[in-house]
Amino acid sequence: MEPSDYQSWNDSHSDESSGSPVRDVMEEVQEDPSSSQIDIDRAIDLMRFVFKEGLTLLENESEIPLHERMMVDMGGYLVNLMLEDPGVRQRNGPPRMRISTPTLENEIAHAFVKETRKGIANELQGDFFGIYVDVCSTSLTCKSYMVLFARYLSGKGEVVERLLGIVPYPALRDSAIKRVVDSMFSEAGLSWSNVRGQGHGLLGYDDEIFTELKTLIANENASGYHVHPYLCQLHSTLIFASYDQFEVYELFQIVDVLSNLVQDCPQFTEKVCTLIREGGVNLDNDLKKPGETRWGSYYEALVKFAAYFTPIVDALYHVEEVITVNDQRHLAYKILEGLCYDFAFALLLMQDVLSVTNELSLALDKKDLDAENCMALLQEAKKQLQVMRDGGWTPFLNKVGLFCSENEIPMPNMGAKFEPRLRRDKEAAKMTNLERYHVYFFEKVINIHLNELEKRFSKQSAALVLLSSCLNPRNSFQAFDKDKLVEFAQFYPSDFSDSDIVALDFQLQAFITDVRSDVRFREMNTMSALSVKMVETGKNAVYPLVYLLLKLALILPWTPATAKTASSAMKFIHRTVTIEPWNEWFSDCLLLYLERDIVENITNDAVIASL
Repeated sequence: MEPSDYQSWNDSHSDESSGSPVRDVMEEVQEDPSSSQIDIDRAIDLMRFVFKEGLTLLENESEIPLHERMMVDMGGYLVNLMLEDPGVRQRNGPPRMRISTPTLENEIAHAFVKETRKGIANELQGDFFGIYVDVCSTSLTCKSYMVLFARYLSGKGEVVERLLGIVPYPALRDSAIKRVVDSMFSEAGLSWSNVRGQGHGLLGYDDEIFTELKTLIANENASGYHVHPYLCQLHSTLIFASYDQFEVYELFQIVDVLSNLVQDCPQFTEKVCTLIREGGVNLDNDLKKPGETRWGSYYEALVKFAAYFTPIVDALYHVEEVITVNDQRHLAYKILEGLCYDFAFALLLMQDVLSVTNELSLALDKKDLDAENCMALLQEAKKQLQVMRDGGWTPFLNKVGLFCSENEIPMPNMGAKFEPRLRRDKEAAKMTNLERYHVYFFEKVINIHLNELEKRFSKQSAALVLLSSCLNPRNSFQAFDKDKLVEFAQFYPSDFSDSDIVALDFQLQAFITDVRSDVRFREMNTMSALSVKMVETGKNAVYPLVYLLLKLALILPWTPATAKTASSAMKFIHRTVTIEPWNEWFSDCLLLYLERDIVENITNDAVIASL
């Protein structure tokens, strides 16, 4: 990818007078610091060490300059040089000198990136692959970025997910998104024709990007099917989509503030527990649970907030009146300030709609995913949401009214004219409170959830998941169904000709008889384990069409990866972008650190050729 595809460098990186942090360190290892030339091999060796160790990504809460942070670990670099086997050194000739420029380390970094993408292509060997797309944001600049991963099977049969690149969101408009992805594919030697699966939104979500990408892939390749990715938490996705209703966004802001108070103020939690016990309520034995909040998942937090509302409010007043720490008192004040009718309405509505999809969300998060059970839960969730939308308004309104009455929350007159908080909202000013809360709040949120489920679990993607799951080896291949697997193969007409379909039918029958009698295939529970075992035993060559079918199933992102997972990489990226400024250099460093096993094997000659 060309540097022009990325955000411009910060002025501090391009200001020659200030000095580049990595170049400063390079000068430490030059024989003649005053020279305008540099030993390019030594520079590349140092940069490789920097990238592999992630020195550019170290947490910098102390605001120590990058070159000082790097110098702390320069001893490790020098020790590496001393212990290196002379027999594996890349060259022993005279130094290759290169003019030192203000952007040399940037050029070296991007040359490494180009070669890393080529390394991914070498692993793929022209085979099929899928892509993951996610969105991350940095709080420093309030900008969003698209993150692209490739998913494929290694030579050992392992499901691998590797980072292809990170690009800034502002460029992703019209045909720009295709140019950006084309550039990544071109550097990696990847082809749109080999894309066989796509998944969107592991940790972030942007409907515009994903819609554009799905359309782009569909135009380039009809077999690049989209399915809901494994470990893309369904409830997080539904909640984020519901932020289109601003009161829902405000609700979860309050939940987050409450979570911070639970973490920072143990007196608050102690007071809540005491009040709950005094009220005779059956206390959840563990209010502090790991998850999206300090009370577990967002859904669990909503359930507890509603169930323990009165004790929580009393404990908040206790914090305001008794606690002397101003930060904690301020958190309590912020929560109490937001406890109005809109909050109660949003709290109970989101609790109800998330309860409908809770079992589905939990089932999708299991490593040993049961596709048939998930699809049954999906259909039931859709049905319940439709029933709630079409006939659940009156019972829900009564439920909100009772909640507000019990907790002394003022309620609006539903027959009165609605008064919007934003004066420019002229359309809202023409409706009654009843219309606003019924149509533009209750029904709107439910429709958001229905639309999101339909978008992520279309009939086509549901069929692909169900059919491909027939290769699951759990319980001695209990789910095996030859006819359904043949139907699955027919989704890929460019990969299975009519004669291949006939041959596949015979191979499937021979395959299932073989593996059920082979002790090496017993006690297996996942399709990824089956893939590895087929390669280990050579059965991928004995049953090539069956292995191709398994490969296509595993490229679809509904199954967990076995190595180099995108989910763990995205979590690292999300954590990192909050503490460092974002630019091309930083993007390249992230990719090289996360794919350091490939970086290790990139030769100096390859880097120099890419400069």
